[in-house]
Amino acid sequence: MLIEEIVTEKCWKGYKKKGMKTMFGKRVPNCVKNEAVGGKYSSWDHEEPADYSLHLEKTFGAPDEMTDEQTVWHNIDGFKRVVVRDEYILHGSPAPHYDFIYCYVDLEVPESLSDELAKCSGSILIDHLKNEVGARCGSLTANATTLNFVMDVVAGRVEPAKEEYEARILGMKDKFERGMRYSLDWWSDKSDDADPDNPYYAEGLGENLRAWFGKGKKGGAGGGGWDRYNTKGERIGKCGDSKKGEGKPKCLSKSRAASLRAKGGKKAIAAAVRKKRKNDPNKNRRGKAKNVSNTTRKS
Repeated sequence: MLIEEIVTEKCWKGYKKKGMKTMFGKRVPNCVKNEAVGGKYSSWDHEEPADYSLHLEKTFGAPDEMTDEQTVWHNIDGFKRVVVRDEYILHGSPAPHYDFIYCYVDLEVPESLSDELAKCSGSILIDHLKNEVGARCGSLTANATTLNFVMDVVAGRVEPAKEEYEARILGMKDKFERGMRYSLDWWSDKSDDADPDNPYYAEGLGENLRAWFGKGKKGGAGGGGWDRYNTKGERIGKCGDSKKGEGKPKCLSKSRAASLRAKGGKKAIAAAVRKKRKNDPNKNRRGKAKNVSNTTRKS
């Protein structure tokens, strides 16, 4: 009698286990897409912001505003406004991570400090007309840390130095790694974002970058990170392993490739590759990552 091998690996992010199935002589989890993520967020291109919006909904309820590109909550958790956008911006300081969450507070910043704060971090967003300051990071915790730094600079408690800002972000990360919860007097953290067991905070500090470049345990078809595709819609390797002579790589997670394939097969993936190369053609371009939507509009 043939005894089937049972594989007990977890489903990838955004999917849940619904029974078991047999594949190539092995019993494997039958992973299906979470209905919540595939529902009102089905038009979003990036699953991480969609997952994070759902995470916030559990604490703060449905967003006050929602479009195909962002969710918005007003007056929550000590912030004037929290915005989660359907984007995934690579940011390398002080450690590689991705940004898609914006938090704002009312704060008047002297114009004489604008340039100095801009040198500290590209995540600091100042609007002098509104007397408003925003932070764009990968978690509420990092945003609260960034805004607290700006508050301290404006109050004269610290100098506007990049080293000081990065030390605070790294200190926040160090607390997490030691199982300690980060806290601030004015930030209530009702969603437990800074809890060491919070998966969004934990993964946002580096795992996603490893997955992007093919060094993580998950992300792409067959494991090992996101995959790159050519203009025929074919998977040709891992994201960070492009060959000489190739055009600008288009990298997709396993779930995103499956979503495009379900909409239009290889043609849908090929269209996304062509759009990437048209809007961001320079393979050797320096600077922050340029976000190009996978969605193509019919003419």
